[in-house]
Amino acid sequence: MLEIEASVLTNVGRVRTNNEDFVSLIRPSRGNHLTSHGVLALVADGMGGHEGGELASRLAVDAIVRSYYGSTAPTSSALAEAIRNANCEVYRASRQNSALKGMGTTCVAVAMRDDQAWWAWIGDSRLYLLRSSQSYRMSEDHTVVRELIRRGLMTPEEAYNHPDRSVLDRAIGTKDRIEPTVSKEAIRLSPGDRLLLCSDGLHDLVTDEEIAELAGDKPVADSAESLMRLALARGGFDNVSIVLLEMRDETAAPKHPPSITREHIVE
Repeated sequence: MLEIEASVLTNVGRVRTNNEDFVSLIRPSRGNHLTSHGVLALVADGMGGHEGGELASRLAVDAIVRSYYGSTAPTSSALAEAIRNANCEVYRASRQNSALKGMGTTCVAVAMRDDQAWWAWIGDSRLYLLRSSQSYRMSEDHTVVRELIRRGLMTPEEAYNHPDRSVLDRAIGTKDRIEPTVSKEAIRLSPGDRLLLCSDGLHDLVTDEEIAELAGDKPVADSAESLMRLALARGGFDNVSIVLLEMRDETAAPKHPPSITREHIVE
């Protein structure tokens, strides 16, 4: 089993007065949950105003953790069902209090067991794999402009400068039913691999190329701090959340990293 070194950061940013992001890293003590479910990392980015956004992201993460570790389904199915269950909780809470109407949250979740990782997401919080000085984007934003790109109606360059580029077409809690995207298959991890989960407060201000450079060249805590400092230096217009994980195996001989296929990568 690979050991995981982690840095978990969240910051209100330089413009907002409250933090609507919620992050979590669950490391079960050695036992049944560690063996059967592994380690779970999550980043959620709430929306819906001061009270609604904070509540939505916290409710969603708590619900996902409970559902995932209580499930006996295969890992990918357990992640998808956990996000659906979180949607029910957040949607129900928004319907019970008119002040919370319209609240919701994005979420990206990664489950790691032995040398494998599964992931699921909804919205525009992202997952990157950092390997051999390269970054691979493993999630695809659920935004209106991304759908237009997929249909060939807009170029990525046009999307980057579009005023509605952050408008979501899917989020937890905004509808009574939602469908997250789940990885088609697990990726095999190798010592030295890093996984970065982040909210759009980071990736809106820091490019994929900069993420590859900053997130993989120093100790984990220093790399996470470098990413955070850059996002804040560029304005910190939104809350910024980062979970950076490095796979380690001090006792094993170095391995050639497993290959990443096109099925894994979002281009």
